[in-house]
Formats: sequence, C-alpha cells, structure tokens
Amino acid sequence: MLFEYSILCVTVVGVLVSLFYCGVTGISPIPSSSPSRACILENLPEGLSGNVCELGAGWGTLAFPLAAALPDLEIIAFELSPIPWLFMLARDKLTRRNNLTIHRRNFFKDKFDDVSLVVCYLHSECLEKLRPKMESELLPGTLVLSNTFEIPGWEPEAIHRLEDSFCPQVYVYRVPGNI
Repeated sequence: MLFEYSILCVTVVGVLVSLFYCGVTGISPIPSSSPSRACILENLPEGLSGNVCELGAGWGTLAFPLAAALPDLEIIAFELSPIPWLFMLARDKLTRRNNLTIHRRNFFKDKFDDVSLVVCYLHSECLEKLRPKMESELLPGTLVLSNTFEIPGWEPEAIHRLEDSFCPQVYVYRVPGNI
C-alpha cells in the first residue's frame, strides 16, 4: 500500500510540476513526430562546423538523433521544464553521446557562441521573442530549422509540407543579414 501511495504522490507531483512549467514557458514539451524528425535530419547540410543548438529539446527525441547524425559537432540541448530534462539526462546515461550537452536553462539567457545550426520546436510567440536574439547573436546565413511553427518577420527559404497532422511542416530559414 505504501508503494502505491508513493507512486501516486510522485505522479501527482510530476504532473503539477509539468503543468507549472507549461504555464512558465507557454508550451508543453511535445516530442517531434517521426516525419518531422526525418525531415529535419534530411535537411542537415553537409560541411557544418561549430555548435548545433536545439532550443526546447523536450524529451530529447531530436537531440539524440542530431548527436548521432552529427558526431563531429557539439549538440547543445536546452530544456527548462524539469521532468523532460530529467528524462533526457536518464536517457543520456543509457545511450551516452559524447557530443551532446544537456542544459536545464533558459536559452534566452545564454549566448549563441559559434552556432552554425539552430533547431527548434517552439510556438510562434516564443519565436517572435527569440528572433531579435538570433539576429544579433548568430551570423547572417546561419541555418534555422523550425518544426511546425514559422518565425514571424522572417521569410522561409523552404517549407517542407508533411503528411502529418501533428507536425504538418518544417520551416527552413537563414538568419538574415543587415538587420
């Protein structure tokens, strides 16, 4: 009986913490779908150098495949919500990727140093707030792949429409110059 009660308490606390962080970030940690993940991986350019940032990495459903696909690059995954972050840390212990760094931090407070690719699954309101930071800290021409949501004020280089109601498109952007 004590074991069942403990499991129930942990579950309730986990749900409450997750709901709290949904309110803080404005979005729940929803994993990228298989079609959107495949599309993003197919659109990785050859010859990348520098760091790759995944913003709002959630459960790591894209961070780990990125680390596998780009073994010579440092993948930096940011997730603020503690439950998905803990899940990613546990997954990292099982499938250790030497080129994957997992941060539980607000990426708005970090500098985008030596970043050649940004991957994100963030809602448009967050992307609108993030746009000035990307414009000021990323080099013009830096690739940005956005799962599902467009970046207000930027013109996409391409839009990949997917047969997927969960993640219906992937936007391909380049950081504009002379902003």
